[in-house]
Amino acid sequence: MATFFRWTFWLLSFIPPHWAVAIGRGVARVMIFFNADSYRISKINVDHSLPNKTAQEREQIVFHSLAQTTLLPVEFAHLLHRPIEELMGQIVSVEGEHLLRDAWAEGNGVLMLMPHFGCWEFMSLYLGSDYKVSALYTPPNLPSLEPTILQARERQGATLFPTTAAGLRGLVRGMKAGHVVVLLPDQVPTGEGGGVMSKFFGQDALTMSLAKRIAKVGQPKIIMACAWRSVKSDGIGYNISFELPDSDISSPDEEVYAAALNNSVQKIAEKDLAQYQWSYKRFRRLGPDKEDIYRRQ
Repeated sequence: MATFFRWTFWLLSFIPPHWAVAIGRGVARVMIFFNADSYRISKINVDHSLPNKTAQEREQIVFHSLAQTTLLPVEFAHLLHRPIEELMGQIVSVEGEHLLRDAWAEGNGVLMLMPHFGCWEFMSLYLGSDYKVSALYTPPNLPSLEPTILQARERQGATLFPTTAAGLRGLVRGMKAGHVVVLLPDQVPTGEGGGVMSKFFGQDALTMSLAKRIAKVGQPKIIMACAWRSVKSDGIGYNISFELPDSDISSPDEEVYAAALNNSVQKIAEKDLAQYQWSYKRFRRLGPDKEDIYRRQ
């Protein structure tokens, strides 16, 4: 099976970006027609989070979000096989880089919070040329896919740790060593005490405490980051952005911290709502007294 995935991503790497855009839109239409799970979840999330939008506007956001998410396998294949110089040449803008460089120069490590927005996979490639990077990853359900994922994400020198107790210890070592430590802050936490309830797009969302705990390791600077697409007629360009989070993210109060974290993530998502990964079940694990909005009726 591992060989199958290697060959699949090798073949996908030959798809030109402008073809991938057209294919993504076609796949999105198919998912909508067959009421695929990704479409169903995306629609639930968008309707839940954006009630002030019209029904037509919400449907357009869902369609474009599915089309954007469908680009990820092709982009992943490109990150795995295309020349580094070619990939770096697709970057069309970098905003706020001085924030990262200044934080890195202090030598206390950087906690980089990067939501499920745009092509977050591209960030490891960008960072790897100039920074030592440590990051968590969730092992895939198919173990045979794991070596390929690690190969792509570690191509520029990043060190990946699984979301296990041992992996978290490795991440802490990276922070103590002054690395750029990357977390996806909008992942739903697991386990007792892993998060606190807070609002995200005005809705209750279990919000991770891990970022707060990692930030207590030394005195790292906290930076929000994202990589998102500019789709053009001849392909895809990528925008890189670094910005400061809501100042309350350093609050000792767990609820104030969580609100600041979600506000910072929402600010990034609002750069282009269609590039947020609405197909992720962000509003789950709310407790036994809360409705499961994802349950099939």
